[in-house]
Amino acid sequence: MKKVAMLLFFVAMAAGCSVEQSDQAQETSHCDRACLEAIADQYIEAMVAHDASGAPFAENIIFTENTVKLPLTEGLWYTTSGIGDFKFYICDPEEGQVAWTGIAKEHEKPVLLSVRLKVADRKITEAESIVVRDVQENNFANLKTPPPGFTEFLEPSERIPREAMLRMPDIYFEALDKLDDTGIPWDEDAYRMENAMVTCGTIPDGAPPAPGLPSSTSCKTPDGKIPPVLKTIHNVYPRRTPVVDVEKGLTWGLYCFNHRGIKTITMPDGSTHESWASTPSSMPFADMFKIKNGKLRGIFAIGVMLPYGIGDGWAGPTF
Repeated sequence: MKKVAMLLFFVAMAAGCSVEQSDQAQETSHCDRACLEAIADQYIEAMVAHDASGAPFAENIIFTENTVKLPLTEGLWYTTSGIGDFKFYICDPEEGQVAWTGIAKEHEKPVLLSVRLKVADRKITEAESIVVRDVQENNFANLKTPPPGFTEFLEPSERIPREAMLRMPDIYFEALDKLDDTGIPWDEDAYRMENAMVTCGTIPDGAPPAPGLPSSTSCKTPDGKIPPVLKTIHNVYPRRTPVVDVEKGLTWGLYCFNHRGIKTITMPDGSTHESWASTPSSMPFADMFKIKNGKLRGIFAIGVMLPYGIGDGWAGPTF
């Protein structure tokens, strides 16, 4: 009987140790918001130092810059000379993803940078970056602080479920395709910033977009009809939304705006206008959506013009 009791004791001890070790392993591998932000900072610091050993990369790391797969010695990793003061984070602990968006310096010239990192066991397995090198210098005045609401944590009552947040970018792009924005739940103070320009809505002290670009003082059209001039955009595909920050009401996605090269656009009144994208091109954009109380509060987007049909480097063929 003593032997049976002793055996049961050791089995119980072993089970307890196994549970404890499992809990410790889970604690070690899980990466919360602070952990994800720290890893994003390590990535940026390693890039500025031109030394990938300064960040916790997995052996099978995949890295793209402007949709092209590169080694961690090329692109901005080779040319960066520093980081500006403007930055913000979008964290998704549930999926182990984080996006860092801010200003980098390339040979001391400011450029816009947005990086998505996928983290597994506290190692970076994916790094996807969009770098905009041709930003108009005066537009950097709009980037003294993060976009309105982008650093704000929402109250639980102001949040919507993850699935509903994932749906918001598709609602937006479907409206663009139909030229009808009545289905977009715009906030009264909604805005969109594109490559540091305010293209709809208003932002305090925000610089206006360059002449000739589509823009409006309100993101919501008065009659729900999106100007046909935006039919210059043939489609937005592929599109992905891999980062969802439920606590802040933010999403980060990569969406490819494809322009077939329309020469002129015919308006409903029969008049024709010259297209602002008359040659074929694709523009992969890192679009970040702010959603509060179920309303679309703001969009911060940075993108680059690339060869038509290039895709996003991750989701496969465009057509």
